Amino acid sequence: MSKPIKIMLTTIITLTIVGIVAIILLIYVDFDESSDSEPTISDMAESSFVTDEITTDLADGQFIRVQFRIVTDNQDTSEQLKSGDHFVINDAIIEELTVLEGSDFRNELTSVREDVKGAINDRLDEGEVTDVFITQKAVQ
Repeated sequence: MSKPIKIMLTTIITLTIVGIVAIILLIYVDFDESSDSEPTISDMAESSFVTDEITTDLADGQFIRVQFRIVTDNQDTSEQLKSGDHFVINDAIIEELTVLEGSDFRNELTSVREDVKGAINDRLDEGEVTDVFITQKAVQ
């Protein structure tokens, strides 16, 4: 076989292998970045709900006045929280807060948010709370 034919066959085989790999990648690899990316602030605002201001006593005798923004996985869950189940959510939050101390609200805010998130998720029939933000707090 002559040298030009060997070069041509090598080039054709190489291009064929690269093409097959590209087709396999396009078929089996999900390049959709929108599903893996974090939700935007506007997405979070659409599927969130702000609690009323809650005042309760703490385990150490202090009082707290606090308000939360609860972000859910979809707008239907948010609507469910805004409507009739609102008192159930307040009850879950108060139940979690009364075992905490004032120092928890100064040093352990991440833990407080996770505890509230877990308590609300335990009470939900459908959907899920993805984030909890403390929008106001005052420990007295």
